[in-house]
Amino acid sequence: MNIKDKIEIARNILNNAANMNMSKEILLKISQKIDKYIVEYFREGEGQKGGFNEREDV
Repeated sequence: MNIKDKIEIARNILNNAANMNMSKEILLKISQKIDKYIVEYFREGEGQKGGFNEREDV
């Protein structure tokens, strides 16, 4: 399973948990997991053409 799939699944889990009125603590843990996946996604993208490190205004 690639990182984009993990992000999408975790987003769906978070959305479902919010719709079921889960506790804020559980929502926070799911959200933190999504954050970790997003960081991992951007780290994998470093150095690739069109990546976030290749901004012209820097």
